[in-house]
Amino acid sequence: MKAIRIILLLFIIQPTFSQSNWPSVAWNSATNLTATMSSSGIDEASGLYWNKDTNRLYLVQNSGRVRILQYNSGTNSFSQIGNKSISGGPEGITMANNTENAFYTIDENNYEIRKYTHTSDFGTVTQSKSWDLLQSPSTMTDTGNTGPEGICFIADTFLTHANFISQTTGLPYVSQKGMGGLLFIAHQNGGYVWVFDVNPNVNNDFAFVGKYKTNRSESCDLSFDGSTGLLYILHNTGDNTLEAVTLASSIVSSERKLNMTNEYFLPAPSGNTNIEGFAITENCPSSNTVSAWVCRDASSSESSTILTDALRWFSPVTTGFDCNSLATAQNQYGKTVSVYPNPVGNILQIQAANFMGAKFDIYNVLGEKIMTQSNSGTAIDVSNLKQGFYFLFLSNDNETAKITFIKK
Repeated sequence: MKAIRIILLLFIIQPTFSQSNWPSVAWNSATNLTATMSSSGIDEASGLYWNKDTNRLYLVQNSGRVRILQYNSGTNSFSQIGNKSISGGPEGITMANNTENAFYTIDENNYEIRKYTHTSDFGTVTQSKSWDLLQSPSTMTDTGNTGPEGICFIADTFLTHANFISQTTGLPYVSQKGMGGLLFIAHQNGGYVWVFDVNPNVNNDFAFVGKYKTNRSESCDLSFDGSTGLLYILHNTGDNTLEAVTLASSIVSSERKLNMTNEYFLPAPSGNTNIEGFAITENCPSSNTVSAWVCRDASSSESSTILTDALRWFSPVTTGFDCNSLATAQNQYGKTVSVYPNPVGNILQIQAANFMGAKFDIYNVLGEKIMTQSNSGTAIDVSNLKQGFYFLFLSNDNETAKITFIKK
């Protein structure tokens, strides 16, 4: 089955950016998928996740329910294959492994990340693990009904490529707890994106990586496009806006802020305009069919007109990305410097035409400098290092390169 390749490009762009790259699409021009789930409508649609490997759309309702829609390429339509009650108040949903029968939610009522496992037919959905974000080492505090609302998993390979920096240490960071990536959490209070390194097999075992400022004072959902390296942050204060950021960050007014590339206005539905969830898939290559899904949160007491118009599917829309240029930019780093073998036992070989004889420094994931030398040559003896992830920095008079390696 050919996957739909999705990106949320349905927004009226702000005047400071080029509108040609991001054409707007009216809410009513998109396909209403609500009746696929219930003819009487649904309430509190709060978060979405698109699984590109199975062609499934996951939706959570803050009233305590998860729904799964299956895409059929033959009929170009969706059908509901899962509809189960889950505990608490789930506001966002994501997956760390698209082939695993498991998903993660962020529960605003209890300030918890929760892991659910399920049977292949979604006949049984069971909460298996949880992580309380109000306990140490997290610095998150209880702000009542303005808590965490969105969740997104980003794999280590993307974090490394983007030189993702821990806010707590000021140094590059990749996961250490066994998930193979980090969980990003959108928070309604202040609009920050909080990042956690979670052990997927042990309750309340996690590391706090950082708290990152965004361009708005409230954030409610997240989605990551690996083909462009962009994280999308949904804001629904006043006008609903979508912020596109890289995983790189800068210090702004003494806070670490994710670097924004664009910001867009979302199309406003009539009546309730509380858009709380969206889903995207990869924009590249350019041959992809480009689409998006958006849901709005409505209380059960609202009119049937609103409750039966909770989820819209925008397809197709036109993008402005040059995928060939993006691919060149993404590969440029790898052509500049590489190391092998990786994982390494004793001797790390360096291939770096621009950095021959450069100074090198090696840091562990805690930000501690482990080794330093004025001339790297073409090989480094790492036999004395303990097993784990390390960051190698090569520096000459003009530039610095970084690459991650694993000591086995």
